[in-house]
Amino acid sequence: MGKLVLLMQSDKVDIYSPRYDGEHMTEFERFLTENEGLKHPQLKAFFDAILSSIEKIQECGARENLFRNEGGRVKAIPLYFNYPGINKSVGKIRLYCLRISEQILIIGYGGVTLKQKYQEDPVMQNAVDDLRYIDRNIKRIARQAQTDFEDYNAISVIINSITL
Repeated sequence: MGKLVLLMQSDKVDIYSPRYDGEHMTEFERFLTENEGLKHPQLKAFFDAILSSIEKIQECGARENLFRNEGGRVKAIPLYFNYPGINKSVGKIRLYCLRISEQILIIGYGGVTLKQKYQEDPVMQNAVDDLRYIDRNIKRIARQAQTDFEDYNAISVIINSITL
C-alpha cells in the first residue's frame, strides 16, 4: 500500500511520486539519492539531463514532446541525449514517468541500465510495471466517476485520494 505524494507544483504542472508504506522516501527521491553521486562523466551527464528535463517540465508543463514513449501513458526521460561517443558498457540512466496530462505527471523510479530496452532489465521492468499499475487504478476510478484524464480537477481529486 502507499499513496501519491505531491513533490512539485507550478502554474503549469503538478508532479507526484509514489511513496509506499514502510518507505520514508518517494520513488523519485530514492532515484535521486541512488544516482546523484555517480562519478562517471557519461552517467553524470545523463543524470543532469534528467534534472534539466524536470526543470523544463515545471516551466512549460508535461508536454508530450518532452518524453520518450514507452507505451501508453508511461514515458521516460531524458528524451534525447547528446553526449559524444556513448559507451554502452557504462550504461545510461532512465527515469520512468506516468504522463496523465500536460498538467499532471507522476514520476516513478529508474536508474542505470546496460540494456537497450527496459523489458530486458528487471529493475526497469519493475519501475514501468509499478507505473502501469497506478495508471490502471486511476483509469478505473476515473471511469467510475465518469470523467476523463483531461479533467484536471477530477483527476487531481483521484490522485490525491488513491491508495496504491
